[in-house]
Amino acid sequence: MKISRLIPFFLLAAGILIFPVAFSCPQQRQEGGDFNNFAAFREARMKLPERDDSFYPVAVEEIMLSRNFVQEGSFSQYRLVQSRKYDLDRDGVQESYILRDGSVTVKDGSRIIWQSEDDWWVDYLFLGDANNDGVLELNLLVWKEGSFGPYKPFWVEEEDLSVKNHLFIFKLEKGNFKPVWQSSNLAHPNYRAALSDIDGDGENELVAFEGSYTDPKQTEVTLWKWNGWGFTRIDLDLAEQIGQKGSFKPAVGTH
Repeated sequence: MKISRLIPFFLLAAGILIFPVAFSCPQQRQEGGDFNNFAAFREARMKLPERDDSFYPVAVEEIMLSRNFVQEGSFSQYRLVQSRKYDLDRDGVQESYILRDGSVTVKDGSRIIWQSEDDWWVDYLFLGDANNDGVLELNLLVWKEGSFGPYKPFWVEEEDLSVKNHLFIFKLEKGNFKPVWQSSNLAHPNYRAALSDIDGDGENELVAFEGSYTDPKQTEVTLWKWNGWGFTRIDLDLAEQIGQKGSFKPAVGTH
């Protein structure tokens, strides 16, 4: 089977999510809430049914390829619950990573060592080495108001304050989480994403299942590679040529 057919299966079977580039989009509403107001966005998300990602079906290739999953069971139709255990700081003790109601809590035993911001809605978390530095990170797909954090680039005169999707990457060092990379507004909301050495070159690629801010049925699978300061998109045709030797096992952080 060609890589272009395998990637969607890999994404869905692993229960995964996604990433693109910064852009602005018309102000509007979607199934998940109001793009102009985070409180309204969160309220709409909280009304969705809860779904534990441990119950994802395994045999989903035909569902994904026929597009029925996206049309009938859109990722925006439920609130995802996730629970992971991993020793991210390599101190010999596994931390607990829990996503519920759009909020991520990290515990070291019974002690909470980190929680996501109150003005974020986290759709999905996955663990893996995104920047290929040999250290695994916590990767989050986040909805928030504003393109940037507390400080915007000096060349930006007006910031887009609508609610958009972002990819945030954090590393855990000595009990503290530090940001590695935080994207501005993504061109397309990321439904699922995963890290895997697709082409067998010893470095991870970011496999992303992208959607649309305006059309929940519009989807695309894309590949991205860390370039030192962010991600560069890899042509799927190229991936098909070099990926025959690759592995579709997620780096870490799935089931």
